[in-house]
Amino acid sequence: MKQVTAVAPIALLASLFGPYSAPAANQPGDYSFTASIGESGTKQDNSYRSDQTISFALLYQKSGYAAYRANAGLLSMNGREVISPAAGTRDADAFFVTGDMVFTPRFRVLHPFLAGGVGFYDVRLIDNQDNKNGLEIGVNWGIGLDVQLLRWFAIHGELAYHYLTGDIPSPIQTIAIGGRFDF
Repeated sequence: MKQVTAVAPIALLASLFGPYSAPAANQPGDYSFTASIGESGTKQDNSYRSDQTISFALLYQKSGYAAYRANAGLLSMNGREVISPAAGTRDADAFFVTGDMVFTPRFRVLHPFLAGGVGFYDVRLIDNQDNKNGLEIGVNWGIGLDVQLLRWFAIHGELAYHYLTGDIPSPIQTIAIGGRFDF
């Protein structure tokens, strides 16, 4: 009896990571929609506090291991350091649209992935005296994990870094969790 209880957890773990023939939602030519919410903040600069991010993505499965993803979202950060006594702190908001390549091995339940791409960021910087708005180009990359719960639904988690060309210190780190719907 002890051998069965010792082997059962190992067999369960092996079944999660074991290769398999992909269900319909992971076949080439299929689409997925992802909605995520999380937090964003500058990684190496202390001038901003972490605040919220929300994003939506449409993914087209090119092959069993690669996909194209269009991502749109909004990230915001609260100013932490005072710029001047009159201006106070500076808050930052950015609406972004990115195009990414997503590389993922397909396991039975767990789908780790690596994503990278380029995007456009409509950045608004606000303080007590000024309101600046500008379009910036950026590069992003991230890692994540999808946990397939149902054939058409997975829990989605991602850690991403955005490198922008403008006044915001780079990289901006976003941590998001949400759901992926396959169709």
